[in-house]
Amino acid sequence: MSPANFEISADLLALLRQPLPQTPGQDPAQAFFAQPQMQAFLQQAHQPAQTAAALQACAALLPELPAQNAALLALMGGSLVEDGADPRILFPVCLQLLDHWLQQLQPFCAADTRADPEPDPQDIEIWHQVQQRLQALPAPQRAGIEALQQAVEWLVLPVMTMVLRDEGNHAAFIAQTRLQAMLEPMYCNDSLPLEQLYYPIQAAAISYEDELVVVLPTSRTGFVARVHAANNGFHAFSMLQGVIRAHAKALNIRPALLTSPTSHAEEEDSDSALFQWLQASAYAQGTLVNPMAWAFGEAPLRSFAMRHGKRVLIALDSDSGPRRGWSGFTSPCHDAQNPHAIFKRYLSPVEVAAFLA
Repeated sequence: MSPANFEISADLLALLRQPLPQTPGQDPAQAFFAQPQMQAFLQQAHQPAQTAAALQACAALLPELPAQNAALLALMGGSLVEDGADPRILFPVCLQLLDHWLQQLQPFCAADTRADPEPDPQDIEIWHQVQQRLQALPAPQRAGIEALQQAVEWLVLPVMTMVLRDEGNHAAFIAQTRLQAMLEPMYCNDSLPLEQLYYPIQAAAISYEDELVVVLPTSRTGFVARVHAANNGFHAFSMLQGVIRAHAKALNIRPALLTSPTSHAEEEDSDSALFQWLQASAYAQGTLVNPMAWAFGEAPLRSFAMRHGKRVLIALDSDSGPRRGWSGFTSPCHDAQNPHAIFKRYLSPVEVAAFLA
């Protein structure tokens, strides 16, 4: 059978279109994948010549299925992606489903702030309204909401696999402003827990910079680096400091600076700043004009200022300003993240002057 005429069997279609059985004491996902129809499909889909067509067939089918079945079929697609399949085939429909399902669940989500020292009365009112809304649901509708809640938790797993294996997928993900606005409050809600949303929140903060400019004004040197999948500024600083160490002689870094005690982020998820990390706006006409223009480490790398069309970081070697340490910011949030920084080239003296102008 060629990829062009790949079809999902009638038996599998019948299984997928039935609500997922809920048997006490049995993992529904495990039972789903143990079905002979699913086993046969997985075996066929794992054949390299069939994998792309299998994912295309799944993409066409997902919107038609009960939410839990769709999420589990997407989870199967995510396993194919983990084995090397194209992460772009199934991702658009998974992103649409995540957005759609979160919109459906949003009216039933609220944070319980009643135990806060100074709770906001409006938040308390919203909490009570949501509780009343949930209690008013007939049993079948309440079961449907709980099934959708579980489906979201399952769907997050393949979404993460696909988001972090393709920069285009990541760009499409963070461009979904409505979805991004829902993630944090729905993760923090207490009425309908959605714990797996922690991971797309982390993925949304990740940045990719193909040409990040780092200027060292003390030595009047600098370089361009490719920074891949940095969690935030702290993570980027750790990776860039590794690049600086590797090119210290050419960058004219004073040896005493490089012998400062620091931890290795790859081993301990902690590090400390060798420099004062500033944004491009800290300098004008080659002079430090705003020493408070810090590059805040908690912020996404992509939030930092640009100059001459490039993201710019200033690594200032000075004893007069603060240098922070950090911990808990540099661990990858997913096995596919592969964070790294790659040296591309040195800046010329003319370029250094231009980026400091």
